[in-house]
Amino acid sequence: MPEWQRTGLACMLAGLLHASAAAGPPAPMIDAHAHYTYADSLAFGPAAILATLDAAGVQRMVVTGTPPELAQTLYRHAPDRILPVLGAYAEGTHKGNWVHDATLPARIAAMLENGRWAALGELHLFAADARAPVFEALVRLADAHRLVLLLHGDAAVVTRAFEIAPKLRVLWAHLGTDPRPGALEPMLARYANLWIDTSVRDERIAPDGHLRPEWHALFKRHPDRFLVAVDSFSTHRWRHYGEVVDVIRAWTATLPSDLRDRLLHGNAAHLFEAFSGPAAHP
Repeated sequence: MPEWQRTGLACMLAGLLHASAAAGPPAPMIDAHAHYTYADSLAFGPAAILATLDAAGVQRMVVTGTPPELAQTLYRHAPDRILPVLGAYAEGTHKGNWVHDATLPARIAAMLENGRWAALGELHLFAADARAPVFEALVRLADAHRLVLLLHGDAAVVTRAFEIAPKLRVLWAHLGTDPRPGALEPMLARYANLWIDTSVRDERIAPDGHLRPEWHALFKRHPDRFLVAVDSFSTHRWRHYGEVVDVIRAWTATLPSDLRDRLLHGNAAHLFEAFSGPAAHP
């Protein structure tokens, strides 16, 4: 390599190192919506999952297991990093018919007695089944055990959950099913115990990395109510976890630092602050 090329390369590397040092470590982040399935466990054991979080600069993760015991496996491996969510599905296909399984509430109640749980869900449900007895039973279990309820559904489902248990804490996945500020704002105004995660909506919020003004304004009006999340819904998604986190960090970086930190970490820490204690029993 000619001397002038070596000098240029050295200057470029020095510049990159200086920029990295100036930027400092990434802001703390809690991934507020993750999944860990049997297929994921074959590709990524607990140590590999923690290494993935470390590489992405994610301090803690709110994770549902399918089957449910897998969330406890991760929690036992790293009780200071994992917030385990009690999933209702033994396998992925159950998300389409769980609400008609009259035996499910008793099974969930039994699992609540074994291990520690930060939340219940993710429950996939829509308006047509919002008054199903099985849903009502699970809402009451979440409320009685002071668990956050993670819901994937439309506004009618969220409304029904609060009709059943007005003091329930709900985390509404994916900015709901109508992810527009105009659809979310009335729900936030109506329900003080409603939080909303941004998972899989990054391109809608910030196409090509540019945060839309209407979303910026909504986050500023409700700084305590939104949580960022990846939603590792497949093993492929896990393989690209760090890339998704980079996208989240890019659009949140355009917010004022205090608001950015609330979305990345503070709001999730507040929502799950009641979850503490020793690791779950094996």
